[in-house]
Amino acid sequence: MPQLSCATPVIGIGSMYDLLVPGMQSMTKRIYNTGDSTAFIRVELLEIHPENRTEAPQKEMSGTTLEQDRLIVTPQRLIIPPAGFQAVRILWPGGREKEKYFRIRFTPVMPEVDDSFGLDKKTVDEYRKSALSAGLNVLTGYGTVLIVQPDNPLFNSVVLDTSPEAVSVTNNGNATISLDNIRQCKMANTDCGSVSREFILPGRTHQVVKKAGYKTNFTLIEGNNKRVLSY
Repeated sequence: MPQLSCATPVIGIGSMYDLLVPGMQSMTKRIYNTGDSTAFIRVELLEIHPENRTEAPQKEMSGTTLEQDRLIVTPQRLIIPPAGFQAVRILWPGGREKEKYFRIRFTPVMPEVDDSFGLDKKTVDEYRKSALSAGLNVLTGYGTVLIVQPDNPLFNSVVLDTSPEAVSVTNNGNATISLDNIRQCKMANTDCGSVSREFILPGRTHQVVKKAGYKTNFTLIEGNNKRVLSY
């Protein structure tokens, strides 16, 4: 049985964005619990439709052929002890004619009897009593965005430095590109500020804001190709 204590689970999911590049059908992601209490986590899957900026659960399907066009995440119920972690496998077995996007939510929940966690009533009651005595009412979950790139990605990025305020990066290809290690630095790449990262979907444009007196640096990543740029 999981070890119970009067404390709070705190989960961590690592990167908020994950990428299945061409030729990569699956990946493993670690979910951490840095709190002092066992975490019971439910996994939820949503497909993102960027054209109308909506998210919806995957359609229920039956039959081997149709099920190939569904994202698979296993297991969908996690029990992670304090200071522990558990790995989940993310698999896309379907077609990759065009890029697809999913949100995978990892949400701590209060366990119930017969809710797929496999706990008996005594253990559930003890956990809930412990959580309530610790004032645990709201459990914070996190979501990661999974990008499934097409089998034949076409990259066509346009970078324009025509404004004193920002560098414009437009993705005219059919696969997501990323700007990594975005930072503002003094000359000779010294005295750099905070570092950030951006993903640019096909058909979208991102403005990298400049800072007066500083160099604007970032790495443009198109699949396996990387270009270090400075403006």
